[in-house]
Amino acid sequence: MTMATKAAAGSAASWRRERGYFILMMLTPAIVLLTGLILVPFVVGFGVSFTDYILSLPPAQFAGFGNYLKLVSTPEFWDALRVTLIFTVASVALQTVIGLGLAVLLHEETRGVPVLRAIYLLPMAVTPIAAVFTFRMMFNPSLGVFNHLLVSMGLPPQDWLGTGNMALFSLVLVDTWQHTPFILLIIAGGLASLPGEPFEAAKIDGATPWQIFYMVTLPLLKPFLAIALLFRSIDAFKTFDIIYVLTAGGPGTATTTLNMYAYKQAIEFVSLGYGSSVAIVMLAIITIVTQIFLRRSRLLTVAD
Repeated sequence: MTMATKAAAGSAASWRRERGYFILMMLTPAIVLLTGLILVPFVVGFGVSFTDYILSLPPAQFAGFGNYLKLVSTPEFWDALRVTLIFTVASVALQTVIGLGLAVLLHEETRGVPVLRAIYLLPMAVTPIAAVFTFRMMFNPSLGVFNHLLVSMGLPPQDWLGTGNMALFSLVLVDTWQHTPFILLIIAGGLASLPGEPFEAAKIDGATPWQIFYMVTLPLLKPFLAIALLFRSIDAFKTFDIIYVLTAGGPGTATTTLNMYAYKQAIEFVSLGYGSSVAIVMLAIITIVTQIFLRRSRLLTVAD
């Protein structure tokens, strides 16, 4: 190896080291922030879940898997899991159907479509808590606009947040209004990236619009639908704000999801150990389901 080759190799190694230091330096603020906001609270919560920590009765004692054994033998936990699954499946299914339909309808560049796109994306720009408080007034059985519309159409008024089934249905409606634009945005981006050749070939073969949608559009949109379903399912599973503001888990426990159940145990009943165990179980469920979904959908599989 000549001196020039050695110098070039040394210069390349030095450049790689400097590049590595630069990348590490640029990532350090994000790493510190994520560690402080995510990793540290998780480690603390995970440790507390193995104690009988009650805020009003310190100090905490190590309880092993006592909280988890209590959790799986408590009917309230399974009822909260059932409500969570119903809310998640109903919300995500409704949002996916509406979001897909709107994305397909708004895909064509016709007159007025840009304005409609902006209107349908407005819920994403509204402050969530402000929107939920507005819906709370609209659901008022005496003065709310929803019952006013029902009465004007000759239909009986409803106690939107006062009965179990209607309260859960109302939560699904609010969540659908708030998050359908997210699915619409993902699917619209997917439609914009699809190749035009399959559609032209289908039209030449005499396929109807419905056949083109079912046989061409949907298969090509599967990766985008999978991403939208994954993100929205995770978000819906851990929904807290709209439930807390509208029903606070009531009436009774009709809308008490796992997130609300963990909050009530840890904050209202100051049982931090048991509440933390519920949160850890939620995280475990989300992680397991996400891994299964990713393996089945092969979203992270790199083609050869």
